Amino acid sequence: MDLGGTLGDLGQSLQGVDFPASKEDVIASLQENNAPQEAINQVKNASTDTFNSADEVTQTAQSNQ
Repeated sequence: MDLGGTLGDLGQSLQGVDFPASKEDVIASLQENNAPQEAINQVKNASTDTFNSADEVTQTAQSNQ
C-alpha cells in the first residue's frame, strides 16, 4: 500500500502524544484519530518499543513499506 498521501496526515494523528511515547500510546493515538490501518500495522510491527518523536513514527511507517 502506498502511504505517500497519508504520511503527512500521520503527524496530525499523533497530536497530543507526549514524546518519548510507548508503542502502545502511539498506536492508541493513531487508532483514536482514524489513521490508516496500514500505518497502525506498521507501527505495531516496529522493532522499537519507544518513539522519541512524531517524525520517528512517520519514518518507521515509511521504512516498513
